[in-house]
Amino acid sequence: MLLQSAVAESCIRSDDAHQRSAYGGETGNLIVDLPGNGVGRRRLLSTHMDTIASAVGSDPYIEGCRLINRAEGHSLGADARAGCVVLLQAIEQLSRRGSDHPPCTFVFFVQEELGLVGSHSLDVEQLGDPSPKVGFNFDGEDVTEIVNTSIGVARLYITIYGLAAHGSRPRRGISAAEIEAKAMSMLVDHGWHGTISTQQGKGTANLGVLHGGTMSNQVMPELDALMEARSFDRSFRDRIIEEWKKQFHNTVAKYNSGRAAGKLARVAFSAGPMYDPFSLDEEEPVVRAAKRALSACGLKPILVADEGGMDTNSLVEAGLPSVGMGMGLHNAHQEDEWLDLDQFQNGCRVALFLCTDSST
Repeated sequence: MLLQSAVAESCIRSDDAHQRSAYGGETGNLIVDLPGNGVGRRRLLSTHMDTIASAVGSDPYIEGCRLINRAEGHSLGADARAGCVVLLQAIEQLSRRGSDHPPCTFVFFVQEELGLVGSHSLDVEQLGDPSPKVGFNFDGEDVTEIVNTSIGVARLYITIYGLAAHGSRPRRGISAAEIEAKAMSMLVDHGWHGTISTQQGKGTANLGVLHGGTMSNQVMPELDALMEARSFDRSFRDRIIEEWKKQFHNTVAKYNSGRAAGKLARVAFSAGPMYDPFSLDEEEPVVRAAKRALSACGLKPILVADEGGMDTNSLVEAGLPSVGMGMGLHNAHQEDEWLDLDQFQNGCRVALFLCTDSST
């Protein structure tokens, strides 16, 4: 309703990102285009609309200068509800100025928490004409921090096909669960799970999802898993994935050794959502613009590297130099997540400056 009251309907649209998502969905990325006075380069401000599942049912409460959550077992969901408010506040302020501002485009991404799915499928041709030259993505923590370097992530779906047998005669089957456990044990022992540090590179790997079996009296015939690999080095991130594939292949081969044809286990892989790392030099125009905005608001800018990944990765990959911006978020995705309201207000001031700075 705020958008409809502050912005002409012709300036609001959505793309078809959800139709290109493996997760489906009811709507794509929401795009708001404010042409302004046409003076200066168009700039993009973005955030994401989705939260993690535990944020559903949160009970926000103001305690001093903090916004906290009172619902046990839930997170606040300020990641990135706070970003949405920052952008809405900027849009509302610009609407009061009429056309007295440079051209601005705002994007509210979908499915960020699922692996930057919405931003990866962004239809950049809908971002305005001329297209934005710099981007500022509000999904960060301390408001003084500018994310100019971000990690890359690759996800891998693993399906293990064992051989079913009655639980009373397990030797006649091949347990998919046993294969997974053995492969994981080898990956841990060889340093390819958790924090990874080798002469070739550094990164992390995590197995976060497992689904398998329907009955306790049957040797598990099939198991689905989802893992992810992270690194600031794209080639080493891909190396982690290959090591996982190799270990699962080797483990399956050991279980098949000596067995008759047609009674063999196998493993299949498919790529999940992924995004590449990026690093922008501090002299890049977008980095300088972000630093100028913070300084103008009385803040001391700090350049940081992000280990979580954000929609900024997708924007840079699409050819739009972008940085991550802070909004006062703390302990994202945790039950004790909270929002620093003083920093949040500064984040709103920074966003408005980015929208109105004619030198950007």
